[in-house]
Amino acid sequence: MGSLWMIFEKAGRKKWEGFIPVYNIYVWLKIIKKPWWWIFFFIIPFVNLVVAVGCNVETARLFGKYSVKDTLLSILMPWYYIPYLAFNKKLVVESPTDWTKSEDKAKRFLHDHLTLFFIAPFVGHALYTVFRLMGSKDKINKKTMTCEWTNALGFAIVAASIIRSFFFEAFTIPTGSMEKTMRVGDYLFVNKMKYGAKLPQTPISIPFVHNRIPGTFIPSFVEWLSMDYFRLPGYGEIEPNDIMVFNWPVGDSVILHDGVIAHDYYAILRDEAYRSCSRDLGEEEIDNYGNKRYKLSPDDYQAYEAKYMKSTRSNIISGGGLSNSPVGMINKTAGIATLPIDKKENYIKRCVGLPGQKIEIKNSRISINGEEETLGEEYIFNYHFYTDKLQGFDKKSCQKLLEEFEIYSDQIRPDKLDLEDDIHYTVTCSPSTYKLIKSRLERDGVLDTCFIEDYPAGYDYFKRGNYFPIFPNHPDFNWSRDNFGPLYIPEAGSKIELTKENWILYRRAIEVYEGNKVSKKNGSIYINDEVSTHYTFKQNYYWLMGDNRHGSADSRFWGFVPEDHVVGTASFVWFSKHPETGIRWDRIFSFVK
Repeated sequence: MGSLWMIFEKAGRKKWEGFIPVYNIYVWLKIIKKPWWWIFFFIIPFVNLVVAVGCNVETARLFGKYSVKDTLLSILMPWYYIPYLAFNKKLVVESPTDWTKSEDKAKRFLHDHLTLFFIAPFVGHALYTVFRLMGSKDKINKKTMTCEWTNALGFAIVAASIIRSFFFEAFTIPTGSMEKTMRVGDYLFVNKMKYGAKLPQTPISIPFVHNRIPGTFIPSFVEWLSMDYFRLPGYGEIEPNDIMVFNWPVGDSVILHDGVIAHDYYAILRDEAYRSCSRDLGEEEIDNYGNKRYKLSPDDYQAYEAKYMKSTRSNIISGGGLSNSPVGMINKTAGIATLPIDKKENYIKRCVGLPGQKIEIKNSRISINGEEETLGEEYIFNYHFYTDKLQGFDKKSCQKLLEEFEIYSDQIRPDKLDLEDDIHYTVTCSPSTYKLIKSRLERDGVLDTCFIEDYPAGYDYFKRGNYFPIFPNHPDFNWSRDNFGPLYIPEAGSKIELTKENWILYRRAIEVYEGNKVSKKNGSIYINDEVSTHYTFKQNYYWLMGDNRHGSADSRFWGFVPEDHVVGTASFVWFSKHPETGIRWDRIFSFVK
């Protein structure tokens, strides 16, 4: 911007016009023959970068600079190249391209192709090639197809980026954690205006790609230019039971392997460290299913936890394998990567706890500030049925359950033979549907017993090789997903006394989400190198859970969702398709309730 006044003088404008903020951009756009209203693009993060690149390229064109070198310099090094154009007395503004002259078109050939590549890498040229093969040609005495494609795609990307960043963004539902409210195969729009859109914190990134280039582990963004968190004003507040999309809080570190890149790195680290210690120090035993296990008590493991966590972390960082990841054994990974807030994976859950509230779960029922929730049909649980052989859950009865209650085959899971004459089934359904199924099986005389799944507490998980998967992932809190809390959800401005117990609960929020340096020495808690007995939270936090209460990785596993991680609220399903039954016509163009 500091050299625009010289550009203006060469273009026949007044020097002083280059020194007036905002007005100088208006004049610049006029000189390079771009619409005046592009001036509004300069205040929108990411979009302003795309527009600035376009304006820099057009400025180079003013001086007849079309070579590959000039194009690259105007795109990649404008802080050097634009002043060079301005202050080099030998350079003058030339006549615009004459599209009736073949030599002018030839002069721009590589320049236009290079610009198209930077505007839409690979995609732009793929579309260009397809249309060429379909018979499209350059128009006589008009701009070439390459130039037209560059202008059209540039405008489309800018417009789409504005909509995606500040108004609505399209998402798909990949898992059943929100059944029956959000279905696997739902395509929905997320409203970013209600809570206020977040400005991009990593504004330089490949358009329409979230955090890595598809098919690779190469980041789709750069971090050398980053912005602090800032949210535009919205027209509404986060309310109880809102279905929210947010950046996954524990997704700041990911293991670079396709099988586990979307899984919880910290949970994998804890489990791998515990299993490694168990193999070294535990007693070998065979479980009920014939699998070899290593038995090691929680108390015995505590003495070795730090050692094994350190060695396991080093192994994962260096690309070592995983003995028993969520997808089985992995021989080798590509190490780990860290992600900024806006590039963490997007999750969707229901808000069940607001800042300043106290949440508790007893026997699968949530209580907020002592008031128990009312269960609707949208909430589903795992129920266990022991039936006589296959009766009650054969192919015909499963089809009937699908037609009546939309219970799909993946929600009826047969287990191994548990009793001599009975088969164990796990059925995922709502409480009212469970009662209907139970009464029918009792009527048919094939039901032996049934009960709701009781998720094991932390200590019991040692039998499975998992190390306290329930938040706060610590042996002092032997909680389960069905019996949890009570727990206070931090509110911006709220002050708490720091104790040995709640330090375990709130340390990650204080250290990671609020950016403080923390440590514990000689029984005292240090925050930013000062002894601290109290702490005042800087932002609001939320508690989010899936409607599929026994099939959702949510706040019960990894804790609070900070306000700066909130993306928006699910608003509209524009398409829906189930892999078994095809298109769900009744869900197309429906609002999320």
